[in-house]
Amino acid sequence: MVTIGLIASLVPEGAVAATTGSMRVTERTSPPAGHVYYCANNPVACRRYGQGSVALTQESWKQLLDVNTSVNRSIKAKADGQIDEWSAYVREGDCEDYALTKQQELLRRGWPSDALLLTTAFLDDGTYHAVLVARTDRGEFVLDNLNQSVLPWQEVNYRWNKRQAVGNPQMWQRVAGAPQPTTQRPVAGFRLRGNQ
Repeated sequence: MVTIGLIASLVPEGAVAATTGSMRVTERTSPPAGHVYYCANNPVACRRYGQGSVALTQESWKQLLDVNTSVNRSIKAKADGQIDEWSAYVREGDCEDYALTKQQELLRRGWPSDALLLTTAFLDDGTYHAVLVARTDRGEFVLDNLNQSVLPWQEVNYRWNKRQAVGNPQMWQRVAGAPQPTTQRPVAGFRLRGNQ
């Protein structure tokens, strides 16, 4: 079992108290169109692989940090243009391409798909954004191309929208309190904060 002392050494300072909660989801909602097309073209990538969350240990925490950093460095930020195309393992891409690649990398390391949920949100300026949320026994953590740090979801100042459902990677659920979008906004993910 992971002790509070170990967690304190694993997660960012001050985040220990926040590592107990999970996002609350409500009704089923429509998946992002880009994800539907991604799954249609890559059905193997959208299957369920394993159940449950992951125990937060030094090894699993290091995997989250390593994957977040390496993927953020490996993809050059570039907007999709007219069509929102979701792809993993690209040289250039936007937020969902980073999130998909991180998901695939952690699946390769043995994480269950139930613990690796693509999640969408709105930034302060209304920009639509996608991240990967990792579910652990100590809470849920955000792997984001706009931030090199892996943070508890409560510490990320986004307006959460919807995410993949536990148990079915092709089903999506609305996050409790999610705003209802009135217009289509651009997709985020063109540079890391602080790295101009």
